Amino acid sequence: MKKFDVQTMGSPKLGVIGGTLIVLGAVLFNSFYTIESGTVGVLVTFGKYDDEVVGPGLHFKQPLIQSVRNFDVKMNTINYLGREDRRVSEGIINKPLIDVLDSKNLPIGLELSVQFTPIAEQANHILEQYGENYFEKLINPFVRNVVRNVVGKYQAEEIAMKRPEIEGELQAQLSKEFENTPFKLNTIGLRNINLPEIILNKIKEVQLAKQEEQRLAMVEEQAKKNQQIKTIEANTKLIEVTTQARAEGERKRIQADAVAYQIAAEAKANAEANKLIAASLTRELIDYRSIDRWNGAYPQTLMGSSSTGGMILSLPNTAPITAKSVAKPEAIQVEESVK
Repeated sequence: MKKFDVQTMGSPKLGVIGGTLIVLGAVLFNSFYTIESGTVGVLVTFGKYDDEVVGPGLHFKQPLIQSVRNFDVKMNTINYLGREDRRVSEGIINKPLIDVLDSKNLPIGLELSVQFTPIAEQANHILEQYGENYFEKLINPFVRNVVRNVVGKYQAEEIAMKRPEIEGELQAQLSKEFENTPFKLNTIGLRNINLPEIILNKIKEVQLAKQEEQRLAMVEEQAKKNQQIKTIEANTKLIEVTTQARAEGERKRIQADAVAYQIAAEAKANAEANKLIAASLTRELIDYRSIDRWNGAYPQTLMGSSSTGGMILSLPNTAPITAKSVAKPEAIQVEESVK
């Protein structure tokens, strides 16, 4: 009876089975793929981009039929400055500054930064129309074109003074251009404006003139303030003088009223006294007073009355009457009657 070697006969079959399992495992393993954050996946079926864009995570694809292209959808920054032209790092590109001719054909160099982001849902259209180098094919040309169109309308002297206005117009025009692309404009920043030397000198002269004008305006304003201060001081002094004059006048008026009142009072008192004196006078008293004050001498002259022509007569010199010749008893009687 013939013997069969089971181990020898089973080896080829086991090898086939093992190989088949390995191939199936590899195919199955390659059917799964992952998409990292900040990127999307575009499936390619028989060389055609699918309409569906796959987001971050673990996904399945048909083995041997589909492949996956990863597409970066993070924000990109392009710096237009100097004369450098290179990719600094992922998402950052340095390009030469943009040369522009102003409305008078004077050369101007503009340095600016532009930030934009690919629209993730349109990654398949970006790859289909522009490929990976979409910046050089689409973004860079129309950014430079918009900058030239906007800035070229201004004169070089105006650009430095109207910088915010120009930056706003660039933002508006670029936003409008980006609307027709599968990209979104994030922001634009005008960093520097390189003007010709002749324009810089002219701008400097204008600035110096404005500074001088401002200085003169400040001097004039200060002079006006000083004049106002002097006017206020003069008005204050006038008020003080007027107040003092009024006070002095009022004081003098009061003093005059007091003096007038005193004079009136004295006059009234004198009048009352004169009335009392006049009421107390009698002929006998008057004669007595006359005799009492007479020194005994006769007058030397005598004036006649108006009927005699007012003749002045000289009287003979007579000896004065002494006190002994005066009748004292009569004087005493007169004095007693006065009392």
